[in-house]
Amino acid sequence: MKNRKKVHILLCLTALIGVNGCDTIDCTLNNTVVMTCDFYQDGKAVQLNDTLTVTANNPDVVLVNRKLNASKLALSLSYFNEVDTLLFNVSGKDYKLTDTLWIEKTSYNHFESPDCPVNMFHHIIQVQSTHLFIDSVTITRGEVDFYEDENLQIHFYPAAD
Repeated sequence: MKNRKKVHILLCLTALIGVNGCDTIDCTLNNTVVMTCDFYQDGKAVQLNDTLTVTANNPDVVLVNRKLNASKLALSLSYFNEVDTLLFNVSGKDYKLTDTLWIEKTSYNHFESPDCPVNMFHHIIQVQSTHLFIDSVTITRGEVDFYEDENLQIHFYPAAD
C-alpha cells in the first residue's frame, strides 16, 4: 500500500512538472479576416431599410443573405484574385437594384508562429462601383486583417426630399 502511494505521488509530481514545462501557444483568438464596410448617406452613418444580399461574381457564393436594417457589413475577400467583384442586391416592395463593387487588392500571408495557422491579409488598393445606388466608396483603412476597424465607407446617393 505504501509503494502504491509513492508511485501515485511520483506520477502527480511528474505530471505537474510536465505541465509547467510546456510553453503556451500565443495564437490570436480572433483570427477571422474580414473587410468591414459601413453605410453613409448625406455625410452621416445610416441604416439600409431594404433587404440586402451580397454575392461574389459567382451567384452561388452568397456573402450576405437577405439582411434587413444593415448599417455595416463584414465581408470575406478572396485569397488569390487581384480584383474581387461583389454584387450588392437591394430590394424593396416595388423594386430590385444591383450595384457592383470591384475591389482591387493585394493579398499576403501573415505568419505568427509555427504553432499558429497562416492567415491571409489584404491591402485594398482601389474600389470602383457602377454607381446605381452607391454614390462613392472611400477607403478608410486599406489593411484588412484581424482588426474589425472600418475599411470602407459606402456612400449612397443623397436622400430625396
